[in-house]
Amino acid sequence: MCKDENERGNEVTIQTQQEAEDAVYRSYLRASGRIRETSDRFVRRPIWARRLLDALGSPDRGRRIILVTGSKGKGSTARYIAMLLGRMGHRVGLFTSPHLVHFNERIRIGGRAISEADFIRVMGAVEPELRRLEARLEDDEYIGPIGIALAAALLYFREQRTDFDVIECGRGGAYDDTNVLANEWAVITAVMEEHVKQLGPGLSDIVRHKAGIVKPCTRTVVIGRQREDVLPLLRAELAVSFASQAGERAVAETGSGRLRMLFGGEHFGAAFPRLEAGGTKFDVWTGETEYKGLTVPALGLFQADNAAAAIQLCEQVSGCRIDEALAVSALSAAVWPGRCEVVREHPTVILDGAIHRDSARYTAEVVRALNPRRDRKVASIIGVPADRDYAGVIGELSGVSDAVYVTRPDVSHLVFPTDALEAAERHKPGRSRQFPVLREAVAHAMDVERADLVLIVGTQTLIGNAKRLFGQSLLDLGG
Repeated sequence: MCKDENERGNEVTIQTQQEAEDAVYRSYLRASGRIRETSDRFVRRPIWARRLLDALGSPDRGRRIILVTGSKGKGSTARYIAMLLGRMGHRVGLFTSPHLVHFNERIRIGGRAISEADFIRVMGAVEPELRRLEARLEDDEYIGPIGIALAAALLYFREQRTDFDVIECGRGGAYDDTNVLANEWAVITAVMEEHVKQLGPGLSDIVRHKAGIVKPCTRTVVIGRQREDVLPLLRAELAVSFASQAGERAVAETGSGRLRMLFGGEHFGAAFPRLEAGGTKFDVWTGETEYKGLTVPALGLFQADNAAAAIQLCEQVSGCRIDEALAVSALSAAVWPGRCEVVREHPTVILDGAIHRDSARYTAEVVRALNPRRDRKVASIIGVPADRDYAGVIGELSGVSDAVYVTRPDVSHLVFPTDALEAAERHKPGRSRQFPVLREAVAHAMDVERADLVLIVGTQTLIGNAKRLFGQSLLDLGG
């Protein structure tokens, strides 16, 4: 006997973790073969993420939202903010992307990822509205995976009564699904050339995307330390945002008007950054105070700038300085996997998700700091997709490596370059090799090359593959 429409509408359509994950990607996969444009401006439709949220009862309305974008460091900065606010006594939701091993890593409260049971349940609530909206889409339109995962996250955060929700943007900013949120606070970390086909073609275009998260609802924007060529572009874009919100008079009153803009190096910053075995050590100064003897577990001098931006943002949120001992404790425990992360010693194995030249340059600086006399044998394993700057990454890391291996993750939907080995041979002739999967490259570096330091660098899929190889779970990072 057939069920009537009412009963069918009440059916639970998602019953497993895999079904929940499939629902996140279904809309994009249906449309992807019909999409001819590459620019996010023409391809992405954040309005559908907004409609999905509204269909679900607008779980973001009235919430205290911090939106974080940038080309490098936005994930770790979001993690530092969440950690600091959590130690200050707040219940904090954290939404990031992509994940490394488990999809549920994207949605956390207090450092703990959403459970499979809860993810299945909230996606079960999302699914009926998602299908109704999908029925209205053109063949080349889709509801973005970020927007769907965001809807699940915000339902969960509302249910769990979080005090603040820290949301990392996906790619870009202005046309990202996360930008449908009414964020009172915005953070922009270091901006550089990345995703040029989607965000470019020029640096000014990329800057415009990032600055797009500053909206009429935004009261404070914290801008991390920027390259000299980026800073004037970013100031100009933010001045436009400022003028549109408060008029020309407010532009002359930057910092005292409706929108407060705080720039790294001008209003706050990191001092005396240095790399040590336990991570990156530094001090931070703000308009309120100085914080001495801070450490984050991630390696990289830029992490000091990220932490400084996080502290400045938390001062703005709380309206006062942060207890120094609390800041020291919170940041020292703020593990953020796959970002210049040491996952093994003897030999030392470092993972980093660098996919373009500028990011790889930071990674190379870390290796130089750890191997100043070049007396440790370094093997770099690189897996960067064809549509990213694989040649730039290979070029930067070749300068600090004794051997360079190119490879790819064991499972990935991405396309990897066919000429990566040729690029490596140009920099390391006779000391470059190609391996079909990461596992074989790691075995060769350790067992044949006998490297003292093994660097695994590339797309987040590769980093997730490495985490699995070393038997590490990422579901509870601590709060």
